Amino acid sequence: MRLLLMIPSLGPGGAERVMTLLAGGLAARDHEVWLVTLAQAGGEFFAIDPRVRRLGLDLLGDSRTMPQAVRANLRRLRALRRALARIAPDAVLSFMTSMNVLAAFACQGLRVRLVVSERVDPGSHRGERWWALLRLFAYHRAESVVVQTDIAAGWFRRQLGRHSGVTVIPNPVDPAEDGESCTVAVPRPFMLAAGRLVHQKGFDILIRAFASVAGECGQLQLAIAGEGPEEQALRGLAAQFNLTDRVHFLGQVRGLRMLMQQAMAFILSSRYEGFPNVVLEALVSGLPVIATDCPGGPRLILGDGDYGVLVPCEDPLALAGALRRVATDPALRKRLSELGARATEPYRVDRVVGAWEAVLAAKRAGW
Repeated sequence: MRLLLMIPSLGPGGAERVMTLLAGGLAARDHEVWLVTLAQAGGEFFAIDPRVRRLGLDLLGDSRTMPQAVRANLRRLRALRRALARIAPDAVLSFMTSMNVLAAFACQGLRVRLVVSERVDPGSHRGERWWALLRLFAYHRAESVVVQTDIAAGWFRRQLGRHSGVTVIPNPVDPAEDGESCTVAVPRPFMLAAGRLVHQKGFDILIRAFASVAGECGQLQLAIAGEGPEEQALRGLAAQFNLTDRVHFLGQVRGLRMLMQQAMAFILSSRYEGFPNVVLEALVSGLPVIATDCPGGPRLILGDGDYGVLVPCEDPLALAGALRRVATDPALRKRLSELGARATEPYRVDRVVGAWEAVLAAKRAGW
């Protein structure tokens, strides 16, 4: 098949990570794969398989007013239509709500299979109202709507009514991936968290939990990898608890898997997720995982707590108890570390790419 994959950009996020893994996996199966972004090509955070053909439209940017947004999106639609005419794909795959809407309009009137994918829990995430309204049109136009969990699938089936094309495909992880070198140094011992510094990720909860146990855990450090608009507030919170020298904000980190291999444990403190790649990366690295039991996949990945420690959402005391338990119990850390390979077996990249391949090749009844 000739496949056109669309995503706004290829920065350091989980959706971007999945898209690069998927593009490479499909190219390895002898498909002609084009990876198209609204952002310009070059400087991608994750490596792209050299067999993947790359096209950057250089049309990414924020609009200050509604008229500016309309004009910008019309330019994007025209550019996407030109890309579709040039590439003439058998199927189009789009990630993320705004891109999915643009893809649906761009494919309108063309005999091309369209598959769209949500990358966050739709019942928890409140995106921009207009994109959410337009999403209903886009997803009715698509031959398949791919989500990452059964809960998200149920939500979309209720929204879309008789639409029969909702499919669940979890995120992949590549256990054989060579760890990129990491130049960030963190004093040991440390626990690691990673993600965009936004309310969704619950780093404020994590810092409060860490403050409760820091005095009991020797020189244990907390390292947080990622950037985002809440960084200064989070730094202020750490300072409020006199933890400036023990909570380390690392910024964007390349070679996160290598850093994981140095950590004592990984912590996911999110209020909700889509399907957290970073937990899969931690498990496949042999790192014990502590995660909130939030919507969007942690319970599924951790086998109801068999493969990691689950705690309630928005509960700093419960999270503190889990931090204390893991930090002070070497036998628990060893047991959880050894379970990582078993936990990630269903998410091996070859299995997940095969599921995507089947969806991209399938034609919905009535088309």
